[in-house]
Amino acid sequence: MSLITILIALFLERFAGTLDEFRQFRWFDAYADWMRERLEAIGITDGTAGFVLTLLPPVLLLALVALLVHGVALGLLDIVLGVVILLLCLGPRDLNDEIEAYVEAGAMHDEERQLRHARDLLGQEELPEEPRERTRAVLGAIFSEANGRLFAVLFWFVVLGPLGSLIYRLGSLLKAPTEERPEGFMAAAARLQALMDWIPARLVALGYGLVGSFDAAFSVLTRALPGSWQHMDEENRALLRDAGAEAMQLDHVRGDHLDDPAELNALAERADGLIMRTLVVFLAVLALMTLAGWTG
Repeated sequence: MSLITILIALFLERFAGTLDEFRQFRWFDAYADWMRERLEAIGITDGTAGFVLTLLPPVLLLALVALLVHGVALGLLDIVLGVVILLLCLGPRDLNDEIEAYVEAGAMHDEERQLRHARDLLGQEELPEEPRERTRAVLGAIFSEANGRLFAVLFWFVVLGPLGSLIYRLGSLLKAPTEERPEGFMAAAARLQALMDWIPARLVALGYGLVGSFDAAFSVLTRALPGSWQHMDEENRALLRDAGAEAMQLDHVRGDHLDDPAELNALAERADGLIMRTLVVFLAVLALMTLAGWTG
């Protein structure tokens, strides 16, 4: 069932048009703020406890729904629920659209727009001022973001079903900094996110090596394999950036190509191709596991 559900969700993700509005999660932000106020009113101010109690109700609700529909209509409702949850949890923004927007802004020499799209891709990371370094940073962010927006969601869906994908996405939303949320709350969410990223990040880095330059990417993976608890989030992202860059041999690209619009387009297409080939490997492995009866 996992393979069928994932294939349907990816097909709809690719051809159903933009789903950004579907993934706004405004309801969850409002719920999280309401829950924080209720917890503070009864004296629960501990960040970890508040985070767990905020995450628990929607997860339990989905578990109840999954239990009620399980096996109904020969399992078709299980597939429908899985597809809906996957479409909700992927993203939330379309990575391909953001890459294309960044490249298009560069081709039109619209630096202000290009900088805006670069900031969207880099998130909270510092935006380099020098164009060539900025291009390297953006390409690295593409490899890192592919895990959080795609691969980790699929991985936890395979492991825990719709609950796994929902926990991963809601955890990522709760770690986003806001003025209202206590630092301990966001730190607990960040720890969960980093922990849930640990295995997928290493599998994706291995996938980059399998479909790209294996020796260079594998050396990055072996150096970063254990990681550390204190800096797990940064190490996960650094591993993905470095493994992706080594897999496509970015260091071998001439420096003057990194600020040329035509070459930038080619590099972005190569990065996107590397991610798509890694996805094919993921699906092929999942298909073999399904045939062997190791997953549903």
